[in-house]
Amino acid sequence: MTIMNMQKKTLYAAAVLMMIQLAAQAQSINVSYAAGGGQRDVFYNGSAVPNGNQVRVGFFTSGFDVAANSANLNALNGAWHPFDATSITPVFGQPGHFSGSASSFDPAFEFQKICLWIFKTQNNADPTANFDNVLGYGIFSSSTNNWIFPQGSAVPPNNTTTIASDDVNQTYFGLVNGSHLSLAPVPEPATYAFLALAAVPVVAARRVFKKRTTLK
Repeated sequence: MTIMNMQKKTLYAAAVLMMIQLAAQAQSINVSYAAGGGQRDVFYNGSAVPNGNQVRVGFFTSGFDVAANSANLNALNGAWHPFDATSITPVFGQPGHFSGSASSFDPAFEFQKICLWIFKTQNNADPTANFDNVLGYGIFSSSTNNWIFPQGSAVPPNNTTTIASDDVNQTYFGLVNGSHLSLAPVPEPATYAFLALAAVPVVAARRVFKKRTTLK
């Protein structure tokens, strides 16, 4: 009798815990993300990115021009809103893959465009705060509807989305083909300077054109 009572209490506790978890999930934003077996893996410099390198999931501030700032790590970081992160790890023995899932109650994520920000570092670990160990990175997204953070208060399963590397059809930094998400090297300081100088004549020309148009 005592054993049966203990079993009943254990089952009851498990049922209560499951109900709590389901209730919490029903009010949260839930995202699963992966580069699973048979899907596009992550490459850098012609090889699969080693284990331990970081994959970030989140979004950039609305109105922030990701493409124009794609070579500026500090600007990107300042506009980044992190949702979750995981590490590159083999899937079914295949290198260069990843898988993760997370939930959030923060409504700031709702209806924002999901991006993957993937790194290759010198020590195959997380990027440092100032990115001084980063060798390369890539920023990827998709135009498909599942790459939008769902509404947390939506009726399940509408508060859940799943994204995969095979969905990617937009790149802000890096390259994508049928087999890989390829990271690009961190731009050299000289490249930043060149881009900045190249932008000056364009801005000046636009101002002159605008002034002449106004005078007419």
